Amino acid sequence: MNDNHIIISDELLSAFLDGNTSAKDTMRVLKAAEQDKDLQEIIRIASDVDEDMASLKPAITKPVPMTAMAAKQKENYLCDIECEEFILHQFGIETTHKTLLDEAYRNCWLKDKGMPLYNIGRLLEKNNLSVSRRYDSTIEDIARLLAKGNQLIAVIDNTQLLHDVAEDTTQPNHAVAISSISIESDEIILFNPYTEEELTTYRLSSFVKAWAQSNHYIIVVNTTDRFIYEPYPICLDDVQLDDDLTELQEAIAENAHEIWAKARTDQGWTYGPERNDQKKETPDMVPYCNLPESEKLYDREMAMQTLKLVKKLGFEIRRKKETTFMC
Repeated sequence: MNDNHIIISDELLSAFLDGNTSAKDTMRVLKAAEQDKDLQEIIRIASDVDEDMASLKPAITKPVPMTAMAAKQKENYLCDIECEEFILHQFGIETTHKTLLDEAYRNCWLKDKGMPLYNIGRLLEKNNLSVSRRYDSTIEDIARLLAKGNQLIAVIDNTQLLHDVAEDTTQPNHAVAISSISIESDEIILFNPYTEEELTTYRLSSFVKAWAQSNHYIIVVNTTDRFIYEPYPICLDDVQLDDDLTELQEAIAENAHEIWAKARTDQGWTYGPERNDQKKETPDMVPYCNLPESEKLYDREMAMQTLKLVKKLGFEIRRKKETTFMC
């Protein structure tokens, strides 16, 4: 089969349907299917068969077959898996695309519509690499982190990168690994799973526009012995909470203290006027209302920041109905 550009042999198609293709061959089939309706139909039928077979064995939990996901997803569906595979190889860690894909399904990191941003890098962590995630990064951050020997993944709008035209969406849709950057030359070299090239050079200015779609999100990776940890919490200054959520602050703070105290109790800790690790005594083993104000402020701040983070990540917390008891 072909789409005037890409020829798909029967052997390659058979391997794809069985889930035994490499990352490069998988992308080759998916690209061909974009314009080949016959190929799309074959993948759809294979997907239906996979689902029917799975329904016959409801007690078995296993990764969703490759064919089912390929039939349902866009071509950039596998971009994160390929980026993580690329980085593992940079560190001399040998693996296969199928192994990583199965691991992602098994741990429910990979969703129906792709890999959530907060799960990018989980496969690297599984292979004993240190990983941190950060929004609101800068080009200078990228240059500095690369200079320290880190590997980086960025999330972008691929259409913006390739054609300098933004898609009709506010959502990022593609992961790329950053190989090098030259601010002076306005160049950035990427491993872009969309292309069939190992590394591709792009205009840095085009990358910056495409990168903005994810609020300049990057994943920083290195070996544990070389990783220099830089705490970089998400900036939440622009997040405003509704009055209902603000009221939850004290309830969440109090419950957080209860969870902490319960865990300490289970470990054998009791109240003591001063902290004593040998006796397992702490002055904080008291009801929330009896905590020093400084301790309450810490719990309240954690509660408030957690609520803001949930909202920043695009989720909503809404009361289904009036459930507050009044008396």
